[in-house]
Amino acid sequence: FPSSAPRACACSPSDAMAKLWGGAGLHPLVEAYTVGEDYRIDSEYMLPYDLKASEAHAHGLVKIGVLTAAEGQTLEKALREIGELWRAGKFKVEPSQEDGHTAIEQYITEKYGEVGKKIHTGRSRNDQSLTMIRLYALDRVREVRRLTTELAEVAAARAKALEDIPMPGYTHMQRAMPATVGRWLDAYVSGWKDVAPMLTAAEQVLNQNPLGSAAGFGINGLKLDRAATAEKMGFAKVQENPMYCGLSRGMFENVALQAMSFAMVLSSRFAVDMMMFTQQESAFLRLPDDFVTGSSIMPQKKNYDLFEIMRANGKVFGSLQVQIQETVVGLGSGYHRDLQCTKKAFVEACELCTSTLRLLKEAVPKLEAREANLRAAMTEDLFVTDELYKKVAAGKPFREAYAQAKAEFFERQAAKEKAAGEPPAKAARTS
Repeated sequence: FPSSAPRACACSPSDAMAKLWGGAGLHPLVEAYTVGEDYRIDSEYMLPYDLKASEAHAHGLVKIGVLTAAEGQTLEKALREIGELWRAGKFKVEPSQEDGHTAIEQYITEKYGEVGKKIHTGRSRNDQSLTMIRLYALDRVREVRRLTTELAEVAAARAKALEDIPMPGYTHMQRAMPATVGRWLDAYVSGWKDVAPMLTAAEQVLNQNPLGSAAGFGINGLKLDRAATAEKMGFAKVQENPMYCGLSRGMFENVALQAMSFAMVLSSRFAVDMMMFTQQESAFLRLPDDFVTGSSIMPQKKNYDLFEIMRANGKVFGSLQVQIQETVVGLGSGYHRDLQCTKKAFVEACELCTSTLRLLKEAVPKLEAREANLRAAMTEDLFVTDELYKKVAAGKPFREAYAQAKAEFFERQAAKEKAAGEPPAKAARTS
């Protein structure tokens, strides 16, 4: 068979399940433990990026004469075919294959013969993993930047619509000073806008091509055109030092999550505010019924579960970021199998961030202010600081004005409580 001609299967069933590293007869517990969920993550998330990197690599091998033009075309066809099967849900990575790299190579070898055995020339699973994760990371960084920008835009429009509705401002979870619903929401708008430059900075760090670094030492006997593969995959530049390529695994993922963390922390804090302002005791804000859940035993309940989950997910995201950092922090240079454990945490964190932002993009424009409740909540205590500064404006020293405004406020409170017949002990607690 010419290497470019397709055939049903070029290897026996036992060959098909062989490891790329040549192992056979691995103890099933060892295999399950070391493979973990890597095969599933590659199958569900990473395969398109592995295919993109493989196509660029094949193109590079043709360019330097390792593959013929016909072999390059065969590989391009095979990779495109795998992509179509994957999108149709018909290409799965099996646990016995360990990862997507093996699944791709085995498919090509079985169907197209010898050319499948050549695609690994000049690379290692180390730089394959680095490259596909890097491409995935860049996509997620750009997606989070787009989502936060869009979220800021829709939230800004809602803040403008609510800008004149008064609202108590809080410190220490207690009423503090007067604000407006618009100003409160616009504070989050400002934060979501600030995410973009952080993500752009992270993108600049990540936007380096590690393909061709192989196991972290390059390939001495092969003149790979790493600049050409960088251009083919859309990287801004080559990550020149092959040992730094390996050193950057896990660290670059942490850079991406550090940039995303601002959005997640901000969204978690927004969720806390929403829980406080939608509870019956305040009832300042609400969302339509398709954003709330109910109770299996209490028919009257409307629960804002989405914000409880969002509050928790802010912490979960942080724990995933720390998991990656703590895995990497104890390692020296060179590849360590520990790094495999960063992939799942990274994917989960990215998916958590994007799903949170997509949900907020839908929820925030539907936010309703319950104006009657908000106006009723604008009680005298919110304006005591304003009274203080009126005294300052009239020439009184700040500390004297502060003491006077405080004394006058609590005297008025005591008088009201006495008139209402409130017991003194309770009045003391209230103050």
